[in-house]
Amino acid sequence: MIDNDFIFSVYINEKTLKEIKNVCKKNELEVFGYLVGELFSWKGQKYVIIGNHLYLEGAVHSDKYSFSVMEGTRGKYEIEFQKLKRKNDNENLLRVGWWHSHPGFGCFLSDVDLITQEVVFYEPYHVALVVDPKEDTFNFFTLDKNSKNGYKPLSYAIISST
Repeated sequence: MIDNDFIFSVYINEKTLKEIKNVCKKNELEVFGYLVGELFSWKGQKYVIIGNHLYLEGAVHSDKYSFSVMEGTRGKYEIEFQKLKRKNDNENLLRVGWWHSHPGFGCFLSDVDLITQEVVFYEPYHVALVVDPKEDTFNFFTLDKNSKNGYKPLSYAIISST
């Protein structure tokens, strides 16, 4: 039996997910980008639809498999984000979260990831996509103060491009 009121927390365009996974596979070290989409509500439940992403070469510093930090690139991302809004002629586009890779060490939010989520992607609708390109796995997360880890996985669906 299907619950007619069920919706996923996250919907992501298949092409966007493939592009993110390809960037992650091409980089041995951790990489970072923005998730761009729109926020919607249905029957009182909020969800995001991710249709685009932003990735800037060299935006994240990582000592081999250590931790990632943003190095003064928020302004560069903002410029690219504004260009994307103009290109799509869509003022409703939002930064709905971020994506980053964990090459070879699984899909979870590290302590540094939690700080990034709390400080930079703090809106209740903001999500984190973690990709492990070596294991070919990914998952979406959000903050959850009631969880032992401080976060929880989110339900998601992939929107086919065809």
